[in-house]
Amino acid sequence: MNARNIALLLTATCLVPVQAFGWGASGHHMIGELGAKALPDEVPAFVRTPQSVAFIAELAREPDRWRDAGLVHDRERDPGHFVDATDDGHVYEGGPSLKALPPTREDYDTAVRATTSFWARDPKDKHTQYTAGYLPYSIIDGWQQLVRDFAFWRIDVAGEKFAKTDADRAWFTQDRILREGLTVRDLGVWAHYVGDASQPLHVSMHYNTWGPFPNPENFTQTPGLHSKFESAFVHYNITEADVVPLMVPYRDCACAIDVRTADYLMTSLGFVIPTFRLDKVHGFDKPAEGAAVNPDAKAFAAARLAAGAAELRDMIIDAWRASATAKVGYKGAIDVQKVEAGEIDTALAEMMGKD
Repeated sequence: MNARNIALLLTATCLVPVQAFGWGASGHHMIGELGAKALPDEVPAFVRTPQSVAFIAELAREPDRWRDAGLVHDRERDPGHFVDATDDGHVYEGGPSLKALPPTREDYDTAVRATTSFWARDPKDKHTQYTAGYLPYSIIDGWQQLVRDFAFWRIDVAGEKFAKTDADRAWFTQDRILREGLTVRDLGVWAHYVGDASQPLHVSMHYNTWGPFPNPENFTQTPGLHSKFESAFVHYNITEADVVPLMVPYRDCACAIDVRTADYLMTSLGFVIPTFRLDKVHGFDKPAEGAAVNPDAKAFAAARLAAGAAELRDMIIDAWRASATAKVGYKGAIDVQKVEAGEIDTALAEMMGKD
């Protein structure tokens, strides 16, 4: 299949009607859809079309559907959905802080292995990045990929404008169409991990029960809270109309993505105890026939979904803005600013596959 056919296939995929399934599937779908719908006009229109928004919403639940694909696949991907942080924001007792994570997963793994915490999800496990989870790195990695996607799209658009021959212009057009499909795909899958981080139990050692820790409020030690809260409760009780009014305006933190990610995770961590308190009063249980759902639990779940959708929107905006000053290609050979100013010769050679 040639490049043109691949591009047409990816573009056509965005046009296929999708079913709104219904966090669990419902929550992730909602975060992806509402985050994409809230994007401002400065973000390229191809990301904001109804077809792309639907595609992003559907893909936002995709990583959960990958599970049980095989040992290597699952071992590398499943820990990317969570991070087991202590109440004060460290990965295991004495481990790295969410507010100052090591720069790479390799460094993170080294730091986690050095911890001597008694606790692990499975007592047989050694402390590694795979047992502690590496959700922060899933978010940072996906954001950096999106910056690259947007940067290449900018180059293609500039190439269409400044190309010196019809053949070169046609090549940039074809590559732009392909790039749009790839960008929407990358964004949609990455949206899953951004959504995970708004669920407090995805960023805590108390991920399903309170666990073997001091428990002065007598929180549950019976497994099941995680799924009950994020899946069934959201599916049956939360709608987009509940979430949209709770989405805060864009927040420009004027910071690097690792700092923004740390702030986001620490905020979510602050909602772990409120989650358990609502569970203690059966807020997430199915109400008796004829009874209303717990209003505090409903407001709480809607607010956390809104936080995920708003953060997704904000990180996409930041990625788009960062792409304007990106340098891509081998050793940063292509300067996006120069290409958008009309200097496309280097970009054409690099983009077409300079050996």
